Amino acid sequence: MSETLSASFEGAFAQLPAIVPLHLPLSAGGSMRCDVLRLDQVHPFVSGNKWYKLKHHLSAARKAGKNELLSFGGAFSNHLHALAYAGHRCGFATRALVRGEPVGELSPTLQDCKAWGMQIEWVSRQRYPEISISEARAQIAEQYGNAWVIPEGGGGSDGVAGVKELFLSLTNAAPFSYDYIVCPVGSGTTLAGIVSANVPGVKCIGVSALKANYELEQRVLQMLPPSGAHSVWQICHDYHFGGFAKLNARLRDFISMVHAETGLLLDPVYTGKMFFGIAEWCHQGRLSADAKVLMVHTGGLQGWRGFGSSGPGSWDDK
Repeated sequence: MSETLSASFEGAFAQLPAIVPLHLPLSAGGSMRCDVLRLDQVHPFVSGNKWYKLKHHLSAARKAGKNELLSFGGAFSNHLHALAYAGHRCGFATRALVRGEPVGELSPTLQDCKAWGMQIEWVSRQRYPEISISEARAQIAEQYGNAWVIPEGGGGSDGVAGVKELFLSLTNAAPFSYDYIVCPVGSGTTLAGIVSANVPGVKCIGVSALKANYELEQRVLQMLPPSGAHSVWQICHDYHFGGFAKLNARLRDFISMVHAETGLLLDPVYTGKMFFGIAEWCHQGRLSADAKVLMVHTGGLQGWRGFGSSGPGSWDDK
């Protein structure tokens, strides 16, 4: 892959993503005024927060002379989807260690990954937690000697650095006055990046997509720089709707309402739960009506295919 093509691809992310106003409808009636950082519009395949978490990993792999990128995830992983395309465009081979066992056809996500040249290896659900933790990555790097190993979700200091850079660029580009910045939390990387940007006067709220994963706070702390100031932050664990990638009628109806009234499409794994939680906080008075809130839309819309539809139409609960 030529340097010219790689530069052309990476140059597509040079423009800062848009921030747009939104009147978020509340289920009890009325609406909440907020702004939305539209990372979902950044790129059709490396969507949402993915490029910002991947960019320094790709740079580090180049400097280390590696010709392959290896990472971890599930069959509908937004991270693996973005990594496969970015690797394809930037001249890297890619490999995924995928949680689960092959059953029938590959998921649409993995079909895309395979079409972009990604090698797929399955890892049992029992073994997967052992190989995806940081202690095991050194062994995997030794096993795959030509590969640069990227943590699940694009985490680690490289992932945090890219998100931090984005928010520093946003604050330098234009007036940026918010009381709260809110993002979904999976690996904790995006939240750690926003917190480490230390935006003046802001409290950062992460809404967890995982059920009762109270280790997230410690994970975020470990990713924050050891020195330097950072924003006040917290993680809300109340809006997982039964667990990761679980969808029920209440969440489905809320996402449909937001889409119908505003045109904003949310995903059911991350952003739908985040928007629902903040709308409920507003209804409960936990956020004042005049609070200035920035909601971070982290993309993930390709993951709709795991629910049997490309949007909020007729879905099966999962």
